[in-house]
Amino acid sequence: MMSILPAAILRAGCTALADEARTYTHEDEATGRVLTCDRCPPGSHMRAHCTATRRTQCSPCPAHHFTQYWNYLSKCLYCSAFCGENQLVQRECSPVHNRVCTCKQGYYKRADFCVKHAECPPGYGVKVPGTADRNTQCEKCAPGSYSSKTSSSDACARHTDCATRGLRLLLKGNVWRDNLCVSCEDLQPRGGLEMLKKILPDFLARQKVKRDKLIRFVRRSLPLQKEVRQSSQTQLLGHISTWIRDAGEDELKSLPGMLRASRLHHVAHKLERMIMTVEKAGGCWNGVSSTVHPASHPALLGKSLDH
Repeated sequence: MMSILPAAILRAGCTALADEARTYTHEDEATGRVLTCDRCPPGSHMRAHCTATRRTQCSPCPAHHFTQYWNYLSKCLYCSAFCGENQLVQRECSPVHNRVCTCKQGYYKRADFCVKHAECPPGYGVKVPGTADRNTQCEKCAPGSYSSKTSSSDACARHTDCATRGLRLLLKGNVWRDNLCVSCEDLQPRGGLEMLKKILPDFLARQKVKRDKLIRFVRRSLPLQKEVRQSSQTQLLGHISTWIRDAGEDELKSLPGMLRASRLHHVAHKLERMIMTVEKAGGCWNGVSSTVHPASHPALLGKSLDH
């Protein structure tokens, strides 16, 4: 019995509070008596106070107006919330609530503005996707995984297992590039250097070469690209990518020397190692052997050559 009594008192108290929230006191001008009047329900407003002989008179809210709670307001409230830039209507104005706005897809609320979700750069993937109320959370790709593009939605992906696809590993991937898997059929027409051309533009873009050094390299090494002083980093890398796309095998082999001539020694060294690995990693296109010997090729020992 001792445990039942407090619960009963609590329920009675809650009921009293609920009743109080739906009534209000008002002094009757005619009699001077203080009356307990009913409040008007959500979606309406008080048109006339109660009297000793009449209940409170309520009227429905007109268009574009609302009351959300039991009230004795003389007028309904105007739906004053308007959706701004990068917002959309989550809930339209109605007699019982104001208009509610939310950030559109790809944006989240920060202070009173909708801000674009952060994008995870190559080498990082989405850990927690952004919502209308929270920004994207990124994380660095773990060993054995990668992210090759800037994205606000993609998580890191596992490196492709070449062996399970019946392919050989030509170059091991890193945090921003997948393993480069090939078959003998891929290599027979033009050799491994043609496959290397697919990843060279991204490789060069990841080397953090300063713009002035890129300008020097393009002016010295690439024909018809002399007026590049006003070019952006992206434009300069675009010139190099175009040259790589059209380059023959001998030109690709000369690229490390071209880089050294522009004092880009660290990039030249990495590229030289990649070229050597590609040329030696298998002989199925030169008739020597179709067997790859991991001990002879660091790319197959879990060490990427293009960090």
